[in-house]
Amino acid sequence: MKVMKRFLSLFIIAIAFVSCQEDLKTNDPGFQALKDDAMWRATDARAYLSTSGNLRIEAYTQYELVTLSTSSANEGTYILGSTNTSNSANYTASYNDVDLEYETAVASGPVYTLALVAGGSGYISDCDLQTDGDYVCDSSHNTTGGSGSGLTVAIAANAVGVVTSVPRITARGNGYKPGDIVTVSQGNVNCKLKVVNVQNSNGEIIISDYDNLNMTVTGEFKFNAISIDTNPFGGPVINFQYGEFYKIPVYPDL
Repeated sequence: MKVMKRFLSLFIIAIAFVSCQEDLKTNDPGFQALKDDAMWRATDARAYLSTSGNLRIEAYTQYELVTLSTSSANEGTYILGSTNTSNSANYTASYNDVDLEYETAVASGPVYTLALVAGGSGYISDCDLQTDGDYVCDSSHNTTGGSGSGLTVAIAANAVGVVTSVPRITARGNGYKPGDIVTVSQGNVNCKLKVVNVQNSNGEIIISDYDNLNMTVTGEFKFNAISIDTNPFGGPVINFQYGEFYKIPVYPDL
């Protein structure tokens, strides 16, 4: 019964969010998301472009501020929680003498995203590519190195034993940091992977349209951010998902 009630609650939230997405595009500028599974919508939002090309979007409510920062205003995807701190998301709130601050900082924790650094040689694939483009994996490999322990992955390798991708993280381990290099066991022990970000600090900002003529920016975002003030009135992580910003005006960052 509890599961059914939660499902119905999420379904109602999803329906409401779709309705708000349509409303967002008829009331520009607009900035909204689900914050910890509850609707969050800014009362005002604006963006600033620095002389070096960095973009910063600030979205406000009466007591809260969400800041999205990217290394440029170019259309594309910007990964959060990595060693590239030019791409980040921040959330601050201040009410009833309680101040909260969260950030997609470089943090340690279970691995969230990996990048293939070197394919190595002599590996046997754990995964088979299906006709629908998905992988079915029936085994996994241990890893060594990095700041943490316990990370295991399912790999896809070509006919000569070079790892071409990592379709599954089968165990995320703990204690890893962005930038860690880990080695996949077996094979010739020379496949290298890099930890991009971790489970409690990650996300992405997608700029889908930067209008140079009218000076507006449109896109999407999602992120998990960790508490950087360890205030007991706030949880350790805050989550924003299904975020959208639409035709936010861009001003010079003086």
